Amino acid sequence: MKKIMWVVGAILTLVMGYVAAGPYLTVSAIKTGIVEQDSEKLSENIKFPTLRQNLKEQLNAAMVKNSATDLKDNPFAALAAGFASKMVDGMVDSFVTPAGLAAIMEGKKPSKNGDVESTTPPKKDDLFKDAKFSYDSTSKFSIWVPNDKGEEARFILQREALSWKLVNLIIPIDEKN
Repeated sequence: MKKIMWVVGAILTLVMGYVAAGPYLTVSAIKTGIVEQDSEKLSENIKFPTLRQNLKEQLNAAMVKNSATDLKDNPFAALAAGFASKMVDGMVDSFVTPAGLAAIMEGKKPSKNGDVESTTPPKKDDLFKDAKFSYDSTSKFSIWVPNDKGEEARFILQREALSWKLVNLIIPIDEKN
């Protein structure tokens, strides 16, 4: 009976260790996928549809907030907001790519047209450089990556059973832009 308890205890310890190390293993797999430009590996570790939708909502909310005062007396404000929303959707769809994510992981900001500063694959050590890692809960993990202005982008991983996936990215948005 003692042997069975030891085996069960060892198995539980291994499973808990794997779950606790899961976000770090996922981050490593994402970094490898970006450096090797392996879209299959990235799609295993990133929920691209969820990530794109979360970014679209974030950017559209910021755009509405910033333009509300500028367009409040304009009769074409709703039309302009619709066009801007479509533009944001297209920009996010083209930006949420391995190269776009690599730029943010390096602490760079994408340009206004959705491109990134460099087309060469980054070095694995440059990704998540100077990042802070933290568990938000047992099923949520955050990675804070500073940029050159002192702002931080926040990558959010979510646990699904025993694996972790990148599901959200909160980028610092300048209020003036």
